[in-house]
Order: sequence, then structure tokens, then C-alpha cells
Amino acid sequence: MTVLRIWGVPLLLATLLSVAFWAYLGRGVELPPAPEPKLHCVSYTPFRGDQTPYDRSLVIPPAQIEEDLAQLQPITECVRIYATDQGLDQVVPLAAARGMQVLLGIWISSEPKSFEPQIEKAIELANAYPQAVKAIIVGNEVLLRGEQSGETLAALVTRVKAATSVPVTYADVWGFWQKAPQVLVDAVDYLTIHILPYWEDDPAPSSDAVVHIEFVMEEMARQFPGHRLMIGETGWPSAGRAREDAIPSIVDQARYLRDFLVYAKTKNLDYNFIEAFDQPWKRHQEGAVGGYWGVFDAERHAKFDWFKPVSNHPNWPYLAGIGILIGLGALGLARPSVTSLRDAGGYALGAMAAGALIVLQVERASLIYLTLADLAVETGLLLQALAVLLLALRGGTEIATAPLNAATRWLMARETRPVPVASLLRLLVLLGAATVALALAFDGRYRGFPLAAYAVPAAAFLLLQIRSGSLLQPIPDGREERALSVIFVGCALYLAWAEGPLNWQSLSWCGLLLVYTLNIAGAWRQAAKSGVSAARGA
Repeated sequence: MTVLRIWGVPLLLATLLSVAFWAYLGRGVELPPAPEPKLHCVSYTPFRGDQTPYDRSLVIPPAQIEEDLAQLQPITECVRIYATDQGLDQVVPLAAARGMQVLLGIWISSEPKSFEPQIEKAIELANAYPQAVKAIIVGNEVLLRGEQSGETLAALVTRVKAATSVPVTYADVWGFWQKAPQVLVDAVDYLTIHILPYWEDDPAPSSDAVVHIEFVMEEMARQFPGHRLMIGETGWPSAGRAREDAIPSIVDQARYLRDFLVYAKTKNLDYNFIEAFDQPWKRHQEGAVGGYWGVFDAERHAKFDWFKPVSNHPNWPYLAGIGILIGLGALGLARPSVTSLRDAGGYALGAMAAGALIVLQVERASLIYLTLADLAVETGLLLQALAVLLLALRGGTEIATAPLNAATRWLMARETRPVPVASLLRLLVLLGAATVALALAFDGRYRGFPLAAYAVPAAAFLLLQIRSGSLLQPIPDGREERALSVIFVGCALYLAWAEGPLNWQSLSWCGLLLVYTLNIAGAWRQAAKSGVSAARGA
């Protein structure tokens, strides 16, 4: 009865707050409806699951393509493909049988022997199915990759034009069209330009992205008067790392695509969305964000409705339930000793907050992992957060008294004396955070911010320090702590500068690094105090 009286109200309030948190994350956002039920064209790559274009022996079966086209036809009558090998040449006859059209791509690389068969196949398909081939795109972002010159591309375009009766073009990012030689501009029937506001050097948020599209189109029309323009790629990712205030999410993707459709209809633009289905293999190239540009996810499920409110977490009741169970389970395992409603409330709120963060970490892990190594790392981060949560709920005695540098010296000197598990766990957390911080600082373009995974330890360490009677943890001084604090502060300052003040993911990560820095800095002050006390005692 005493236990119920102490824990009942705090657990109820913490549970209600957790539900409210998930309800907020999962709320439906009202967006302007799409103006038309059909899209002009969408990029189509048929690879599913672990299928990848890097597997040169892979040939996509016709039934798989037929199934995809049947799913796409209600929303578009056109698909863009980027090559004619690995079974992609079957897209043209299958699309023709359904009355659909194809933007037929030829993948131009640095090796003529690899693209010559594709050129011949594209010419063959265009002549056999002239009504189905909307245009032939000779090369995709070849200038951006630096694999061929503009003059070589112009010669290839001219060659394909002479052998077919359909329009022939070349596709690249708009900035590389601006630097393209005039011979290439004159060779194509129209300019196919890529405009991806998320990837711009100065990214635009989804709410302002169409303004950027309008600016680019005006600039291109001014520089290339008399030339027809087609937007060959535009779109928005539904998951991944933020770039300044350009946030990948389902809501942001839906907002951009709907706004763009309104703009395209007003300006009578021809366009192609990237892309039809999420492609997991692209995460190898572009990080997590590369795999989430599809209108449909990798399992071929629609991500959002074109006319109804959109949610980033439509399954939020399920996620809320899991987070609450994690919090209750952690409390049950730790069994913290409390004697007041205040203490019970603090533990209950902390457990439920950690449960929500752990669920978010699991969600992030499911979005970014590709290999067993990735899965092992993400699982390790999850177990690390759970272990820190349990230690914190038990009162953190081991953490509060275990010296960080005792663990490192034990590891380095291979001493046989025992070291508290909490000390090793804390060392693992700090070294892991430092490793991630350095990776983000030196190679962060495609790396995400593991906020949820490191927020639980950061909060636990800080709260344990407060409970110990001082702001920071009493850990003896040492060179290891100084080195880690320099890394944390340096990376935080650099990321805050490089990512700018608009990237909330980056700023949140910098905040976590500073919490870890405070945790270490407190050790210096406490060690100094302990040294003075010891000297006086002597």
C-alpha cells in the first residue's frame, strides 16, 4: 500500500506526459492539397531489398518491373530510368503495353566499353517503341562526376539523335549546365536540369524550397533564352540528417511535393520527381538520406496521402506504448529506493523520458543500418543507453565514485585489480561520443546525429552529479579527461559554425557535447578540492 501511495500518482503523470509527447510527434499536419492526381513523371529504379546495381550479375525479372509499373500507373503515366542494363531495358516494352511512357536513360561513365552497349540498346528501343519513349537522356550528371567532357557528351547526343526520331537530351545539376560548353547546349533538344533544394550549397527549408526553384528557373531561362527547360529531378527526402534548416521528414517531403505541384501547374512546367520507391542501396553513397527520396517506401507502401493531413509518426500510439513499457521495465529492474513523492516523480519522469529516447534510437537505427556491422553498432548504442538508464535509476553510486582515468590506466597498464563496470561504461560512452564528434567534424556530409542514443547517458550523468551534491561528478583529474574535453569543445564549436544556427540537430548534438564537457570539467574542480582536503588532513 505504501508503494502504491508513493508511486501511483508519479507513474500516472509520467505516463500521461509520455503519451502527450508521442501524440505531439505523431500529430497530423494540415498541408495544401495536391492540385492534380497524376504526376508528370517519376524516377524509377526497380531494385528491392538487398538488390543493388553494384551487383553486375543481377538482372531484374520482368514480373518485378510489371508489378511496380502497375502500382505506379495510378499516380503517373511516365517513368524515368537511368540505364538499359541489368534488365532495365524491359521497362520500355512493359510500359508500352500499359500505355505509359519512359524517359530512357543511357548511363555514361568514364569507360566507353561499358556504355557503348547501352547506347545501342537505347537506339534499338527508341526505334521499336517510338510512342513509349518520351525522350532519350544521354548521361546523368556526368559533368558533375567529371567522367566525360561536355564536347564528348555533345558528340554522343548528336549520334543518338541521328539514329532515332525521339527527342534527345542530357541531364545534370543546374549549376553544371551553367558551366557546360555551348556545343552541348546546342546539341540537345532541350535542357534537362536537376534542382534539389535540400542538396544546394545553401539549403532551403521545405517551406521555402519552391521559391528557390522559381529563382533557378528564372536564372536558367535568362542564361539560355530560346531553349526549352525540363526539371529532370526534384524532390525531398523523408528521413536523414538535417542540412541547416532543410529537414528530411515525411511531413517536409509531402509539403515540398504538394507546393511544387501547385507551382508546376501554374507555370506549365514539365518535370520528373525523384523518385518512385525508396532505394536502400543509395545509403552507401549518400548516408541515410540517400535511401529515402521515394514517394513509396522500400516495401512499396505510400508514405503519405496527397490530400489529407500528414504525420511523421502515424503509428505513434504503438511507439508510445513501447516507450512506456521500457520505462516501467527499467524501474522494475532497478527498483530505486524512494521515500517521497518528489523522488518517485523524478525517477518516473526520467524513466519515461529515457524510454521515449530509446524508442527514437531504435527508429533511427532501423532507418540507417545496412550491414551486420551497422546493426551491431546500433545495437551496442541501444544496450549502452539501457545500461546507463538502469545504473542511474539505482542511484548511480558506482558512477559517482568510479574514476574514469582509473579505468583507462587499468586498461593501459593491464593491472589485475578490479574496475567497476560503471567506470568502463562511462568511459565507453565518452569515447564513443568523441569518436562520433570527430567523424561529424571531419566527414559529416552524409553522417547523422545520434541524438537519442547519447541523450540518455548525458542526462543521466548530469542528474547524478546534481544528486551527489555538486553540479558535476567527483572524478579524479587526468590527461584522458582533458583530451576528451578538448575534442568535445572543439567539435561543438566547429559544428555550430559549419552547420549554422538553423540546424537544430547539429545544435542539439553540440549541446550534448557540452554536457559531457561539463561532466569532465567538474572532475578537475572536485579533484582540486579533494587534493586540498587531503593536504589539510595530513
